[in-house]
Amino acid sequence: MLDYLISLGWGTFSLTREKAEKVVEYLIKKGEIGREDARKAIKELVERGEEERAKFKEYLNGEFSRLLQKRNLVTKTEFCELEERVRFLEESLKKNEQNEGQEGL
Repeated sequence: MLDYLISLGWGTFSLTREKAEKVVEYLIKKGEIGREDARKAIKELVERGEEERAKFKEYLNGEFSRLLQKRNLVTKTEFCELEERVRFLEESLKKNEQNEGQEGL
């Protein structure tokens, strides 16, 4: 879901980039901006977009973490840790049962 939301954010930026490129092409045709300036402008837009995307991703991660804590949900990492602890306890119980069974003989 996080990847989907990030893709939506990136899709929004892509639309903006496409529009920016069209505006830059229009300005080039009118002679109001040179090709070199256009390349610089597009490069700056792309860099700014990447920065915004990183900020957006960081924001979403924070919001999801906050939501998990608020709802008292377990993360995948926490679940895996608990699973490992249960596995360890089950193995320990089996060993104890085997040892008790051998002592009874």
